[in-house]
Amino acid sequence: MVGELFALLAAVAFALSTVFSRRYMAPLVPDPRRPPVPPDLGVFATMVANAVLYVGLLLVEAARGTLPPLTPAALGLFVLGGLCGTFIGRNLAFLSVHRIGPARSTALRLSNTLFAALIGLVALRELPRPWQIVGAALLTTGLWLVIRSHTRAEAPARDGWGVVAALASAVAFALGDTARRGGLVLAPSPVLGAAIGVVVPLLVQSLWLLRTRPARPPVRGLLRFDVVAGALAHTAAILLLFFALQRTAVANAAVLYNLQVLLVILFGRWLLPGDEETPPALVVGSVLALLGTAAVLFG
Repeated sequence: MVGELFALLAAVAFALSTVFSRRYMAPLVPDPRRPPVPPDLGVFATMVANAVLYVGLLLVEAARGTLPPLTPAALGLFVLGGLCGTFIGRNLAFLSVHRIGPARSTALRLSNTLFAALIGLVALRELPRPWQIVGAALLTTGLWLVIRSHTRAEAPARDGWGVVAALASAVAFALGDTARRGGLVLAPSPVLGAAIGVVVPLLVQSLWLLRTRPARPPVRGLLRFDVVAGALAHTAAILLLFFALQRTAVANAAVLYNLQVLLVILFGRWLLPGDEETPPALVVGSVLALLGTAAVLFG
């Protein structure tokens, strides 16, 4: 049960991180002294927090002499996983949170499970099992409801680019997870893989910010409560998920971790009053997507 508890705590931490990111990217009350933080700077803040933790853990493991040999193939897979999942996936995910809100973005990113299963089936050349087909149908139906959900004050058509960003981030996360798993087969050290998988994207993100912004990025403006809290919560979520995966089956941890979609709705009503409304179709679609995810994982 310890692994399951860690997975639930990871879901709580990730939900808080997602809601905080919406709070500083799209504040409810404009404040000239605290301007909105663009998505790419929010990603930069989380990468810095991740890098501090993972590099610190890596140095501890290196001092203990417990790191496995790092082959060029493992290094390449860890770098590929970081670029796909951490750089591309996270930037698209933050962009989707900014455009369509944390609840819809998180629900749409549950399609990561479906994309990962499809990648695995193609790589192994297997046919999908019956429950995986049922899960895919539930997941697709749920995501369709999430996309179509709207309140009376909203137009039925959602932000198309926000939806595309959320789904594209799910594909990037699936590719990143697949590459990381391949790297861990060759160099079985989650700390090593995590450190490489965040340091390289952090360098790329830094170059991206320097290239796309005419002035020096306002890094000092990131030292505020909601930005720091969101970055630390994200870092804690990933660390807790690693602990969960060490103590329980991957499917169990993934299903419990994905409960974040419901926690985001709950925390959004608390931390984003008046911003994140929850029409019934959004809740029903999220639940169906969660059930479909479970069916795909256990199928």
